[in-house]
Amino acid sequence: MEITLTTNIPVAFRKTLLAHLPYADAADLTAADDLTALGLNSMGVVQLLTDLEETFGLELPDELITEETFGTVGSLWGVVGRLVGADRFADV
Repeated sequence: MEITLTTNIPVAFRKTLLAHLPYADAADLTAADDLTALGLNSMGVVQLLTDLEETFGLELPDELITEETFGTVGSLWGVVGRLVGADRFADV
């Protein structure tokens, strides 16, 4: 599956994501930011996945739980936005 980077990252998604990124600065978070460099480790991926599923009512299919999906802010948002529907977020 092709993952498209986007620059329109909704505030609700950012807030959920930032809770799992100990080295991230909310003001400087961009779609190209590497999640591993921001402190997301394998345990963090599991916790983030659970948080995303609970917060946005989605179920991430196993085939999308990949290093590519969790590579950058934009790649993760690309998957979550498609599953949830980006139009559901008021600030997109």
